[in-house]
This record gives sequence, C-alpha cells and structure tokens, in this order.
Amino acid sequence: MGDEVYIKLREHIDKMPAGYAKTESGAEIKMLKKFYTETQAKIAVTIGPMPETDETIADRLDMDRETAISEIRKMASEGSLFRVSTPDGPLFRHPNFIMGLYEWHVNVVDKEVAELADDIYDSLFENHWKGRKTKQLRVVPVDTSLNGKSTVKSYDIIRDLVKGTGQGPYAAAPCICRVEQIKKGNEVERPMETCLVFGIVAQYYIENGIGKELTVDQLMEKIDECEEASLVPFSTNSKDIVNMCMCDKDSCQLFRNLRKFPKPAEEIHAAFYAFIDNTSCNGCMKCTKKCQIDAIFKTKVSAGKKTFIHEVDMDRCIGCGLCVDICPQNSLSMQEKEVLPDVPENALEMNMRIATERMQLETMV
Repeated sequence: MGDEVYIKLREHIDKMPAGYAKTESGAEIKMLKKFYTETQAKIAVTIGPMPETDETIADRLDMDRETAISEIRKMASEGSLFRVSTPDGPLFRHPNFIMGLYEWHVNVVDKEVAELADDIYDSLFENHWKGRKTKQLRVVPVDTSLNGKSTVKSYDIIRDLVKGTGQGPYAAAPCICRVEQIKKGNEVERPMETCLVFGIVAQYYIENGIGKELTVDQLMEKIDECEEASLVPFSTNSKDIVNMCMCDKDSCQLFRNLRKFPKPAEEIHAAFYAFIDNTSCNGCMKCTKKCQIDAIFKTKVSAGKKTFIHEVDMDRCIGCGLCVDICPQNSLSMQEKEVLPDVPENALEMNMRIATERMQLETMV
C-alpha cells in the first residue's frame, strides 16, 4: 500500500481547522508513519471533529466491530484521537495536528520526530498562519506588567484566565519544543513542565499520563515560575481557554518562525504593547535582555548626560510585558492598543472562525 493511506490521512488532517500542510521533504508523511499504523490511519480518516461513540465509528468501518472499538480506544490513549469522558461513556473526535495530536505524543518524541517537526512547522506557518485573520494563539501579558491597571479585560489577566471558574482540572506537561531540543542534543536551561492545560483537555492529559494534575495553588506557582524564566504566555485565542504555551526564543517553534517575519506584531494577537518613557530611561539594557522578539533597541541621544536610551520597535513588539518589571527606572509600561483583537468566546468558536476563513480563502483561489 505504501504511502497512499498516509497521504489520505494528511489530507484529512489538513481539513481540520488548523491544517496540516504538505512539505517538500515529505516530513508530514514520515511523522504520520511514526504515530499511526496503517490500520489506525484507515480508521482516522473516517473520524471528524465532532464527538462520537466508538460504536458509531466502528459501525461504519470495514472491519470486525470489537477490533475496531479496541483500536479506537488505543488510538485515543496514544494521543491520535481526542477522548471526552462522559457519564454515558467516552466520545471520540479528530483533533488539529498542532495544539492537538502532536503535543499529545510528547512522551514518544525522538530525534527523528524532533527533526521532522522543523519542516512541518515551517510549512504550517507559511500556509496556515502567515497573514491569517484568526490565529490559534494570542499573547497574554505576564502578571506583573499590568500592576495598577484597573480596566484590563479579565481574559487578559493571566491568573484569572488560567483559573477559569476555579473548578479545574488543571495540568502541566513537558513543553514539546524543549523536548525537541533535548532530543536533538541541545541544552535547555528553562523549565520543562510548562505546557499548561485546562478543563476537559487537562482531564485527557491526566488520564493519558501526559501531564501532572495541579491544584489552584500549584497552578499559580507555575505561573510565577514561568515569568521568572522569561517565558511568554501564548494562550488559546479565546476568552475561555484550553491550553497555554510558555514560549522562549531559544527553544520554541513559534518564536523560531515569528522571528523570521520583519513585522512579528502583525502575525500575533495581542491587546498591549510596551512603551518606554525616554525621559527616565538610562539605557541600562536590562529590558533588551528580557525581550524574546528583539523589539527593544538602543538609540543615541545628544542632550544631557545620557549617551543611549531605549525605544520599542512597534512592528516587533508582541505585548508580553516581560520587559516591564525588570526596568530599574520604572520607564516601561504596557499600553492598550487602539484597535483590540476580537477574541472568540471559546476554542470551538475559534476553530469555527479559522475553518470559515480557510474555506473563504480556498474559494477565492
């Protein structure tokens, strides 16, 4: 059969809202072969994004019913299908590749997978991220950068956002990008357990042994740990979130691709930008070392005793706020943008928007 079933699976996953683009190297097919047997690939192409029982799925497959049900459940336990636990039994649906089944395979990433991921991310950014109106992620400012601001939306206050209703569950898993770096033989200095997930997704992580369950207090401690490590919070692009990536320029695929753009600020959703008061800035460079996107630069001054001060490149600033608290002169602050991003209510609405926009673009081509 060769690659035929995996090509069909790639095409099927590419129909999911976030897409799964073809690469010149064939990396996307090689990745699928690492994650799916041929039988599993045949099953996966019949499963859509809406939850169904395993019996319903099995009844439309050309294979023994009990074998099919067993295989469906095995796929969900391996991270290739999403399982929703309900009082009446589990439901199953097909996920996006990124912010989905790739992260759910974090425990089986090896050197080959880590190297394949580079081409896959490059293709995803080129085909399903660059220039798109609705992204999968948005920047949430770090907690200390918004101190004293009383008009901030609750979904831009990171502690309120991750806590949600307070009912949980919450979980933390290894950052797959840092796992990639380790498998490639590179050193990683920042914390590993920084992939944060919430609600039914957290329950899936806990049940599958991908992530460790957190109490509310542990979740708050994890937010502190990530800010101390200069990690940029990228949450689900919605008011009610299911995941939060904590990213850095040294390891993360998101930053590796964002930094390629001449104007990263145009390729990310953010409600704020950093502002420097040049009357108090003394050019100490502490903020430049914190910035993960090289948005702060030195500029010469000729008046007074100062030689240099800092300015913010608005085309590059993504509004994370990491620079604010480090400034000894208190010269930095976060300012709200004049035009704020239209944030979907939840992940379902976000995915529906992405899918609709993709369909409209494909119709125009």
